[in-house]
Amino acid sequence: MKKIFIDTNVLLDVLLKRPEFHQAAARIWADCESRKAEGYISAISLNNLYFIMVRKAGKNRALESVRIVLNIFKVIPLDDKILRLAAELPHKDFEDAIQLFSAVQTKVDCIVTRDAGHFPNGYLPIISPTDYLQTS
Repeated sequence: MKKIFIDTNVLLDVLLKRPEFHQAAARIWADCESRKAEGYISAISLNNLYFIMVRKAGKNRALESVRIVLNIFKVIPLDDKILRLAAELPHKDFEDAIQLFSAVQTKVDCIVTRDAGHFPNGYLPIISPTDYLQTS
């Protein structure tokens, strides 16, 4: 079974039903829900998801979304090691570095994201939802 790290934007594509991205993201979500794939997220994804969902859909839907995600995906705990690695990475975005090292520490097979440019190369394969579906 593949172990995949799901970036927050893919979760939001499903929860917000973003028309241009929903279909591919929903298929990946379904693979994780059915345990065809092991889906992992960083602990900080929940903060980010909640913040965005409150703005887009209200507090109740935001909390409901967090609960749903917690029931489907495995949360990678945020620890000192991840934070230190992220802080030392010469990368423009600390949040993305946290996501990256959460995925690296968990030894996932790949990171699935629509923002591949946000992650430095050389650590893990970074693939789009569409590309992931073509290879799974």
